[in-house]
Amino acid sequence: MEKVGLRISLIFDEDEELLLNDTSIKKLLQETLSGSLSNVDLAYICDCLTLGERVDYESEEAKNIIFEIADPEINGGYKSDEELKSMINALTTE
Repeated sequence: MEKVGLRISLIFDEDEELLLNDTSIKKLLQETLSGSLSNVDLAYICDCLTLGERVDYESEEAKNIIFEIADPEINGGYKSDEELKSMINALTTE
């Protein structure tokens, strides 16, 4: 995924509604900062979430963050540690 032209299949089985609160999004970003998730993992998860028809968000800021991280070619993709910290702070101030 880090090389131009490569693809990865998205596997997302949506069998129930999912509400993502700000705390959940912060945890996802913190796991990436700590190294438990890679930037590729984060982008994959966000891609799946943006494709879900039954995914909803607690706040508009949380939704914006997920969509900003998803699909590198459309929305910018992988984020630096500073960008991730800024996103966490944006959720904290809501």
